[in-house]
Amino acid sequence: MYVKKLEIENYRNFKNFSIDLKPLTLVIGENNVGKSNLLDSLGLIFSQEVSFFKKRTLEISDFNYDCIIALKKKILNTAIPVEDIEYPIIKITATLTDWNLDQESVISEWYSNEEYSEAKLTYIFSPTSTFNKSEEIQGQRDFIQNYKEEITEEKFNALNEKEILDLINFPTSRYHYSIIGGNQNDAQANIYHLNQLKFELLDALRDAKSELTASHNNKLLFRVLNSKDENEYQDLKTQLVGLQDAIENNDAIKSIKKGISEQLEKISLKTDNSQNIVDLIFSIPNIEDLLKKLSLIYGEDPVKIERNGTGRNNLLFISLILSFIEDPKKARTSFFRIVGIEEPESHLHANLQNHLANNIELLIKEPDSDNYRKDIQLILTSHSNHISTKIDFDNTVVLFFKNNSLTPHYILSGFEADAPSTKMVRYLHKYLDAENINLFYSRKIVLVEGISEKLLFPIFFKIQTSQTVDEASCSIVNVNGLAFKNFLEIIRNGYHTKCLVLTDSDTNTKAEDRAENLANEYDEVDEIEIKISSESTFEKDVVLSNNSGAGKNILLEVIKIVRPVAGKEYADNLGENDIDVEDFFGLIEKFKSDFAYQLMISLEKKSEGFTIPDYISEGITFLTM
Repeated sequence: MYVKKLEIENYRNFKNFSIDLKPLTLVIGENNVGKSNLLDSLGLIFSQEVSFFKKRTLEISDFNYDCIIALKKKILNTAIPVEDIEYPIIKITATLTDWNLDQESVISEWYSNEEYSEAKLTYIFSPTSTFNKSEEIQGQRDFIQNYKEEITEEKFNALNEKEILDLINFPTSRYHYSIIGGNQNDAQANIYHLNQLKFELLDALRDAKSELTASHNNKLLFRVLNSKDENEYQDLKTQLVGLQDAIENNDAIKSIKKGISEQLEKISLKTDNSQNIVDLIFSIPNIEDLLKKLSLIYGEDPVKIERNGTGRNNLLFISLILSFIEDPKKARTSFFRIVGIEEPESHLHANLQNHLANNIELLIKEPDSDNYRKDIQLILTSHSNHISTKIDFDNTVVLFFKNNSLTPHYILSGFEADAPSTKMVRYLHKYLDAENINLFYSRKIVLVEGISEKLLFPIFFKIQTSQTVDEASCSIVNVNGLAFKNFLEIIRNGYHTKCLVLTDSDTNTKAEDRAENLANEYDEVDEIEIKISSESTFEKDVVLSNNSGAGKNILLEVIKIVRPVAGKEYADNLGENDIDVEDFFGLIEKFKSDFAYQLMISLEKKSEGFTIPDYISEGITFLTM
């Protein structure tokens, strides 16, 4: 069984959001896009046993900001009738599918379709049945009116909108939560059945060092150890029985008891019923007390957790929780468990990240099989390029903003099973490496043909915009030749973000129609802009745009470095004449990357008077407008 679809309304940054999930799902995207909130939303529906503790009663900060502001503006606008104003509710719906017979006994009351192939659980945070909406709104409006009269209307009007909206109360204390099974809004999910479905979260801010000792009830190691039945630890107590005799016969303890008795003799009186004699008794601790004395050690020369590196402790932390869930027979009864892991790469070097990502899918597969287990679903979030490129792209979903709305898109969504699509997918698996995967963490993409454009575009962008490409959340991908379509299909299939293609015209070559054909093929995709050099190559356009004036001087200084002999001779012979494009290109044709690198260094020092080729300048305008 697994959650195949998650729908979220008005929860944190999710206004009206829906995402399909798989037995293994990797969620990627830029910071603050909602990856952690997505995992937290699952925790509001499913029970927690080991690692995730979250109040299901929410706070105002858990509501989508826009829906709160919209409500307050309506309350402030007295022209809107009270009956036309509705207080927002938070609603999170998980659709379950693909269960086995044991799981069906749990979810059978929550069927949601006629084929009995899906079931739903919905968390709702809404006003209580006793909440008087009219009274609340009128009370808020009266408060605002009284405040306006108190400070005078002139001062009130001088307040900015935020200050006024902050005066309006949002009554979270009058809200309550419920968990509904199926499609019936009043059918509360049976709590016993609900408790058979678990959610565990290893959050990004986990304190591995603290959690790997069992010293307190709320520590992860203690909760994992304590999840076993007490009878399984019963034999430990038998090892403690002989301690009482050992304690009574210990010379140090005898001396302490004697000293206490002697002092008591001086300050207390004997009676017929008591003597001034003291003793020490050993109480066999209960199982919980024994477990709290345990902590993990690691390595051939084991050291305390406190002395481990943070990376090693992070691996121990992940292993601890996964060992608990790997075999459900070892734990208390659970028919299904979702495990969320935020940033598994925390504190791990690149090789360890690769190793972890390559093996993580094995955690949720049947032994010696490619079939996913029915009892567990794994959802990862990551910012690691190494993790992102090792998890199968079929299971990787990107969260991104489209028209200011948060949207999910699986990387390979839209690719067919035909030969051309299969070829493209193979290319993407090969070339979406740890560097190029950055395009899914950016809001703008630039596809270039080779290393020269990749080196120089960032400096061109900064000259024109006074911003770095990083500041503009712009990723530059070298497609290694002419493989634009492999990447552009991702854009056309739904990953809608601004994508600029810079390509050579290849004039007077066998490939001279290629660029125009590419532009025509993707002309209908608004997010894609294809810009073609006016000359046959990128380098010729750079030279033509700077064949005189300050730009000429910059190019001549660069050619002297790239071609110390021939370049100096060319510059000396040129004199006051303009640079001839073909002659100059002949000098750099076999040194394109060296030329691009030296030009980049030169422009970083001084770029006044340098002219960016028109097709590139127009492309930058497209990205920034």
